[in-house]
Amino acid sequence: MSVISKRQENVKHPVAEIFDGLSANLKFLSELGCAGMDCSDKSLEIIQDWGASSAKTNRDASGLYNNFIKCRNCSLSKDRQQIVCGDGNQKARLAIVGGVASPDDVQAGKPYSGKAGDLLNKIIAAMNFKRDQVYITRAVKCCLPDNQKPKITDVNICRSYLNKELALVKPDVICAFGEIAAMSLLETSVPFSRLRGNFHDFRGMRVMPTYSPEYLIENMDAKRVVWEDLKQIMRLFEPESG
Repeated sequence: MSVISKRQENVKHPVAEIFDGLSANLKFLSELGCAGMDCSDKSLEIIQDWGASSAKTNRDASGLYNNFIKCRNCSLSKDRQQIVCGDGNQKARLAIVGGVASPDDVQAGKPYSGKAGDLLNKIIAAMNFKRDQVYITRAVKCCLPDNQKPKITDVNICRSYLNKELALVKPDVICAFGEIAAMSLLETSVPFSRLRGNFHDFRGMRVMPTYSPEYLIENMDAKRVVWEDLKQIMRLFEPESG
């Protein structure tokens, strides 16, 4: 048999190629919720909504982050290298809010990077989540030199961005890591020791203040306490029994 004949055997008939393509498209539509060639209003609505909600969320987030970058409202903006914006799933049911952006965050361009980020990843995994399933941000988006504590005025100014950010995501639960995050969300001067370990309300969302990964790196004995706090969050995501 000639080489040309062998090649002809391997070439599909045009009609066969059409059926293969049609079969693949029908399988794709089925996975997205459309049954075959169903052209009902429901199926057409599904097709019309493909990517629409995510595109809207991305547009909203992009505008919000542009405002972050342009912000010159507090003293921290004078010497900052980069604003650390939120990162993760913008439709997450669980949001994590840390205190002040770290030098590692600034270098990586996202919150909870470096050693604290490695520990946070382990915490998230222990809670039966993946990092891309949660939304992570900072209460103060600029890094302070020499681990200084931010001024109350700086926290208050950054709060407006944090509030808009969380209003966009609308998580069911917020884990507030550390005093600054809890103070910013709850707008209170109540000592952190009294806030920690109890749920509080933030615009209809539940907030659980607990010690931060940064604190745990220096105080390993607090891990057990934090785990008890996190288990309260985890119970909220358990399927209802019965």
